[in-house]
Amino acid sequence: MEKRLLSHDPLTGLYTYHSYDPQNDTTIISYAADSTPVLDANQKIANDEDISKKGIKDGFWYYASIPVELQIQWLINEGLDVYKDEHWPRVLAKINDRDFCKVKTTHGYHAGRKEK
Repeated sequence: MEKRLLSHDPLTGLYTYHSYDPQNDTTIISYAADSTPVLDANQKIANDEDISKKGIKDGFWYYASIPVELQIQWLINEGLDVYKDEHWPRVLAKINDRDFCKVKTTHGYHAGRKEK
């Protein structure tokens, strides 16, 4: 099955492709991106303790940067939308999961806010 490039977002690095399966009469939209630059930058930031200390002191903790490709995977496969406030307890649990530790920009731990 041949993929055709529909778009490329130079800001996020996201490529969107279209393919068609004539046997099943199915159109497929797929996505791809190189998450390496984001994950490498996250590691550099995490290893600079002053960034976290200064951020916390100033009332802002740069806790994670989730590559767009991973955001799309979570949305499609789990219905998890990082842009919905009500999904943030689950998003934070994912960020804190050992399998996704590379999205964190700190070696610290954030448990999230307690609901009132």
